[in-house]
Amino acid sequence: MKKTISLFCGMVISVSLLVAQPKSINNAIVKAKTEMTFPENGGMAIAVSPSGGGDGAAMSMPGGMETTSTIYYTPDFMKTESQSDFGNNVTIVDRKNKKSTTLMEVMGKKMGFTSTDAENEAMMAQMDSMRQLKKDTLQAMGITFKEDKPELIYSEETKKIAGYVCKKVTIKSKGRNGKIDETAIWYNPDFKIASESTKPGSKTGFGGRGGMMSMMSTPGMELIEGFPMEYEISRDNGFKIHMTVLKVQVDASIDDKIFEIPKGYDIKPMGSMMGGKGFSMRVEASEH
Repeated sequence: MKKTISLFCGMVISVSLLVAQPKSINNAIVKAKTEMTFPENGGMAIAVSPSGGGDGAAMSMPGGMETTSTIYYTPDFMKTESQSDFGNNVTIVDRKNKKSTTLMEVMGKKMGFTSTDAENEAMMAQMDSMRQLKKDTLQAMGITFKEDKPELIYSEETKKIAGYVCKKVTIKSKGRNGKIDETAIWYNPDFKIASESTKPGSKTGFGGRGGMMSMMSTPGMELIEGFPMEYEISRDNGFKIHMTVLKVQVDASIDDKIFEIPKGYDIKPMGSMMGGKGFSMRVEASEH
């Protein structure tokens, strides 16, 4: 009798764990709105110009900006369309050919660049190397710090977003300055995107190129079992970013033509933007 009860309890636990797992979705269309507030002590100016001089486009960023985005997910592709007062951007990630294309339309100028996964991995490796060099230099000076793993604190609070009942999780992470940052995230526990990678710095998905977290990322977000629907990240200098999902279509029917590169853009390899021929982009602080 005891063995029967133990077996039954084990089956119940297994079923409970199975039910708790979010459904994995292959195809989806997500519409979202992102509001950004820039530091009060200075705005930003973005200039885009052909390499070697010539006419370029330049504009000062306001104190804040609102962007609406539509993201198309399939196992082989991901496309993000973003519209704001600053301009329109499109990012297309081709997983089959391991490359991505970023298109920008700023002040009537249409331009873009392509990059391969290998190039992006090399750039990430270079950034990691620079961070490690800085860390080694500080340690040589006797300055040490410990990078703790982020802590996820789940809550029973719920909130309805885009028609879905979402749950709240707070991510606590410690920065290199020792300060504890807390980020509240509302997520849908019912599903997650199969091709979506929420790991900060990943090549594609929520935490990387074209994803809704391409501006900033929070360590630990990749650990959430579900799909992030709303979050707000703020920094001491006054910078703040708030993202809210407006609509989600799961198991959506998406034609491959959606991911075709449109005509009319001056598209260069990413290396051209890094100092070679083509066009360049720079971000400058505005003077007040």
